[in-house]
Amino acid sequence: FRPANTPTETLRTIRSATPNYLSTMLLRGLFCALICAVPAFSGIAFTGNLGVQALSGFKNMDFGYNLAGYYKFDDQVLLGVQSGQGVGGDASAIPVLAAAYVRLPVGRAIMPVATGGVGYAFSGSVSGLIWRAGGALDVRNGKRSSVLLGSEYEGHGSYGGGVVIRGGLMLEL
Repeated sequence: FRPANTPTETLRTIRSATPNYLSTMLLRGLFCALICAVPAFSGIAFTGNLGVQALSGFKNMDFGYNLAGYYKFDDQVLLGVQSGQGVGGDASAIPVLAAAYVRLPVGRAIMPVATGGVGYAFSGSVSGLIWRAGGALDVRNGKRSSVLLGSEYEGHGSYGGGVVIRGGLMLEL
């Protein structure tokens, strides 16, 4: 026969068990969040574009390229990072942008797309903040690839703005 615990002993028992209980619940919560997030992962996509960029009025035209990697939230919304070589006004500049690619819910094989990005252009002559906004046509080649044709307006602090016209490919994983 064991006598009942005193209130002081009961408090000590609860206090010693509380940190273990909280850490166990925290680990269980993180594990459940991870398990729930894995099915929500829709995949990634990569784009490669070649094109022409020019200042307003089509002055100082240069060729450039652009590569991007996107996280797919679903089949319509992609967010990622863009880089390449060439901006309006300086073909040797290297832009790095946070980019959005949003397929509009119109059409099946040919879909209109809204594009945009904000970042920084690294160059000896025109380094600075850069932004792009525009649109494209996403011509689906199947479930996992597309041909892209589009244009964007590019804003930059050093030279004002310019036009970017590009075409390329998208691969989705």
